[in-house]
Amino acid sequence: MSFNHLTNQPLGLAVQKGLINNHNAQGIFGYNSSVSSTFETISSVDGLYSYPTASSTAVATSSNTASDNTGTILVSGLDENYDQVSETLIIGGGAGSTSFIRIFSARMITANTGDSNVGNITVTVDSKTVAYIPATYGSSLSANYTIPRNYRGFIMSAYAGVSKQKELEAKIMTKQIANGNVWNTVGYQTTFAVPVYQEFVVPIEIAEKSDIEMRAKTDATTSVSGGFTLILEKVVQS
Repeated sequence: MSFNHLTNQPLGLAVQKGLINNHNAQGIFGYNSSVSSTFETISSVDGLYSYPTASSTAVATSSNTASDNTGTILVSGLDENYDQVSETLIIGGGAGSTSFIRIFSARMITANTGDSNVGNITVTVDSKTVAYIPATYGSSLSANYTIPRNYRGFIMSAYAGVSKQKELEAKIMTKQIANGNVWNTVGYQTTFAVPVYQEFVVPIEIAEKSDIEMRAKTDATTSVSGGFTLILEKVVQS
């Protein structure tokens, strides 16, 4: 059945406006300032992203404590049951009260100095860096997401770009936590010096409790950006 009988607006807009019951949309984007010949996650957390193996509370710290401490950030992710949860953390204020197994975004809410973070903000869970806000950016830049429990996801589009005239290979990887914990490649693009964008006529379906991330490599060190759009469908009603 088509959604056309419900709205004449584009699907993504209709979902974001709440016109399609039990659906919501996510726009995931990332940036890695130093990608070379080995695949890395397109994330401000350099290298391959490291996922918590045990749920715990989150801590936010800054490389410039004098300027950033007492500012606040909003972190969003999943709790130990893989249900969606968010919490406001005080930078330099110790651990929060919510237990996270995944964090996929962090953004500044209030700044102690000026209108953004002066230093680099690091968010840790289970002794792992799960979000990183570069100085002045105000938001984490990480092309990874995890499908919540009782949902399934559909990757609608993906894109990647490179800052220099370099060869770029980018891929979408998924890992179903409840089924082997193995990474699978579900999309792949190559380009030279120009950005790539692909809409999936047949969207890529992703099961609940699955990690998704974009990875990239280049023929020489350069910065890479990339991301994907995702529609979530709630398949088990509460």
